[in-house]
Amino acid sequence: MTMPGSDQALGGFEFSFESYLDSTQIEPDSDQSGNDVYDSQSLSDSISMFHQQFGRTYHSYRAGSYVFPNDPTEADRQDEQYELTKMAMDGHIHLAPFSRANPPRKVLDIATGTGAWAIELGDEFPEAEIIGTDLSPIQPAFVPPGVRFFVEDSGERWDYPADFDYIHTRYTLGCWENMKDQVIRQAFDHLRPGGWLESQEIVMVPFCDDGTMPSDYGWRRWANDCLTASSLAKRQLDLGGQLKGWFHEVGFVDIHEAVIKLPIGGWPKDLRRKHVGMMWQRCLDSGLSGFTLGLFHHFLERSVEEIEVSLVDTRSSIFDRKIHAYHKFHVVWGRKPEAAHETRGP
Repeated sequence: MTMPGSDQALGGFEFSFESYLDSTQIEPDSDQSGNDVYDSQSLSDSISMFHQQFGRTYHSYRAGSYVFPNDPTEADRQDEQYELTKMAMDGHIHLAPFSRANPPRKVLDIATGTGAWAIELGDEFPEAEIIGTDLSPIQPAFVPPGVRFFVEDSGERWDYPADFDYIHTRYTLGCWENMKDQVIRQAFDHLRPGGWLESQEIVMVPFCDDGTMPSDYGWRRWANDCLTASSLAKRQLDLGGQLKGWFHEVGFVDIHEAVIKLPIGGWPKDLRRKHVGMMWQRCLDSGLSGFTLGLFHHFLERSVEEIEVSLVDTRSSIFDRKIHAYHKFHVVWGRKPEAAHETRGP
């Protein structure tokens, strides 16, 4: 997959995204009627025997370090999330300036999940060597020739040479205690000079531009509880709005940021945004119990019954089409300097 204008200067590349990466208010629709094969050295029987709780399964490797499930229900949700994100990004899966005329040679995808991003990048750049790492071996067996997956804890020291052209993260909420030091700094150290890091993360607390979201909006209350629980769990959930600053602090240059709105539900008038919003609503709904049970039970000490009762209001809130809420999805990409004297990004 090539990107429009990808062979042009970066300024032209940015301009091509103005139609959907702007910060203008989304117009609501006035019609309210609608509603692979693994590397054998990275696997063992114990890694593949997942821990079970709350009727869900969780990773066994470094058990408990990631509180969200890894079962087929979650894998299906992640795959739909991948497709809606691609649609929200106008068909692109990355904004770092790579193209068939300027392909990456070696890529690292951190917390790869189902591996969908790494697999599609392997189709786009068939000559590239692409490594995807995750705590769970849930990726498919049949993948492009250049793609490999490893079970690995990316929060620990990376045992790779500093020769990656491109390192990528996406939707990694809850993966680490300190993303800046554990991931962004390590990525900087493991990129070759001139290599790129790109991170794509949401802000959990919802936004609204037209005053239709009440102060007691169910999803906002739930998100604030999640932030409290994640602080106790020592796992960062508040990532998206901090990425650009972290990139700068670590030493990246040519830092760029695009902020994309993910509507919660089918309230937008624009058909593409409406479709994205309906898919995002479905992803939030299908993931809600999995996002909540482990986190709230273990760190807020709530019973399963208490949690499920509280989620009735949370779930109801995202299906209220009178409320024009959305999430901010931050895409930040920056380059490791070619030389030590290069000026850092703004």
